[in-house]
Amino acid sequence: MERYAAYQTAVRVARLIEWINEHDRPEPTLFNGDGTLTVATTAVEASGRTYVEHDVIPATMRAARDLLGY
Repeated sequence: MERYAAYQTAVRVARLIEWINEHDRPEPTLFNGDGTLTVATTAVEASGRTYVEHDVIPATMRAARDLLGY
């Protein structure tokens, strides 16, 4: 049963990463192995210069939706 729970968690996280990456991320989302994800976002300064920010968020839909502005 423990292995099945781990499998379910892995599938849930993989689907979450896929969903995040469908939102035009500048770099693939990374699973950190500790229940968090590193998500890249393109930021634009007032001068027009762009750069990539990396945010570490919990591997939950709520955290992903908050980061993506939903």
